[in-house]
Amino acid sequence: MEFPAQIDGLSAQAQYLKVYAILILLFVLAAFFRAEWGAIGGVRAAKNVFYTMLSSVLKAPMSYFETVPMGRILNRFTFDTDVNDVTLSQVMSMFMLSCSWYVTGVALQIAILPWTALAIVPVSVMYWVLMLYYRKSGPDLQRIEAVSRSPLQSMVSECLDGATSIRVFQQEEQFVTRYRGVADKNSSALLNFVSAQRWVGVRMEMLGSLVVLVSSVLVVCLNDVLKLEAGLVGLLIMWCSNFTITLNFLVDTFAEAEAAITAIERVDAMASLPSEKPMETDAEHQPPSSWPTQGLLEFNNVNLRYREGLPLVLKNLSFKLPAGKSCGVVGRTGAGKSSITVALFRLVEIESGQVLLDGVDLCQLGLSDVRGRGMSIIPQDPFLAGATLRESLDPFQLHTDAEILEALQSVRLGASNAEDGKQLLSSQLEEGGSNYSVGERQLLNLARALLSQPKLLALDEATASIDGETDAFIQKMLRTRFPNTTLITIAHRLETIMDYDLCLVMDAGQAVEFGAPAELLDIRGGVLAELVDATGAESSEALRGLAKEAQLAKTQVTS
Repeated sequence: MEFPAQIDGLSAQAQYLKVYAILILLFVLAAFFRAEWGAIGGVRAAKNVFYTMLSSVLKAPMSYFETVPMGRILNRFTFDTDVNDVTLSQVMSMFMLSCSWYVTGVALQIAILPWTALAIVPVSVMYWVLMLYYRKSGPDLQRIEAVSRSPLQSMVSECLDGATSIRVFQQEEQFVTRYRGVADKNSSALLNFVSAQRWVGVRMEMLGSLVVLVSSVLVVCLNDVLKLEAGLVGLLIMWCSNFTITLNFLVDTFAEAEAAITAIERVDAMASLPSEKPMETDAEHQPPSSWPTQGLLEFNNVNLRYREGLPLVLKNLSFKLPAGKSCGVVGRTGAGKSSITVALFRLVEIESGQVLLDGVDLCQLGLSDVRGRGMSIIPQDPFLAGATLRESLDPFQLHTDAEILEALQSVRLGASNAEDGKQLLSSQLEEGGSNYSVGERQLLNLARALLSQPKLLALDEATASIDGETDAFIQKMLRTRFPNTTLITIAHRLETIMDYDLCLVMDAGQAVEFGAPAELLDIRGGVLAELVDATGAESSEALRGLAKEAQLAKTQVTS
């Protein structure tokens, strides 16, 4: 086999060098703009998507957090965010590079030997068909692996948060077994995904080798007709050999780009969550600047369900709590006691009815007015947010350090001198305030309420998880430091509400009894009387005596 003589000489070499230099310059410019697009455009897009997702989650209704595992949310803000920030821009950049590489290679091969199209076209079609076949399962396998990773992260978070309880109850082996099960499911999903990638990779290599074979045979058989120079033949064979790599590169980057885009799909789904009602009140329903002035609370035929399809937890609930009065809410488990505070603070929107505070319908107000204007709550599970204690107690910076320290002193958590007080307010809070005990966190929540002096204060079984001494102290503070505040307490211990002005007895989402505790205890066969009698003879007698003493004291004060 002989090749025709090549054009040689300094002039030809200079011409080739000029062309080569131009190509290098174009490559550098293209690489620069590609990197610029990835570095600036990709980062800007990822930043916008992240903050949109963060805003969507922060504005999501409470029902979302009750139905979506925390591991899935963490997965979106960790793994999927990392894919959007780093992997996606790199993969898309490489995909564009592979497309240009493929087009250049095909054009060069056909320009040198047009007959190679007989191999390139069908092989490219078969590659495309193979990729379509892979796409039927590849992205789904990627999604399955991502979904199986969420329980794994939830399990890790759960074990870290409950490590103390796990060790105390010696449940290490049980949690290790659960973790292995979750890890096995994730490993199985990952193995299936990687195996599918290798399956398609092997077949791509086999198809790519056909192009090299056909081109080599054509060059040998048609040498006398084509009269190709040796340099062009070498260039053709080199690009044919690279054609396998080019197609593999193209299909791999396409599959990786598609897999990375699934992260965008998941992030976009979380960035498009339904949000709570508007935070600001529109001009038409704006309450007076002094609202609330008294604290008169009314529930009028309120119906509430936590999610569509679930049964009602409040059924035509109606009661009226006079301003400045205290009301205890009691009932068996599942009676709907805590749902009253859910409706009051609009954690879930009521289905029908009205919740009025000083005659203003809370459902017509923005959430910032409902939750941050004249109303406070001390929940059962105390939580402290903020970087420092000062930020947690006064997040909107409405009070001076002296006022905050006075509130802390009132709940027995104050400092001995001014210098120690400054250090106390600047002390760092660990996650959720875990560097304070449960009782101390409840006292800090009480201090926050003391600072705001709300017209309506709700306690949702706030003393259920603390000792009796702290409970007694909190009850004393409620009676002495909130004399003009309407108080509604979801009671866990009956003795805490026996001296209240009123008692609301709930059953199956309805108010079955409402009145003074002593009066309700006199009802033969009454629900409150049954609850008190269920505590035992000695305790029942003490509770009834406490209610009668409180009733007598109120009567004497009135007279």
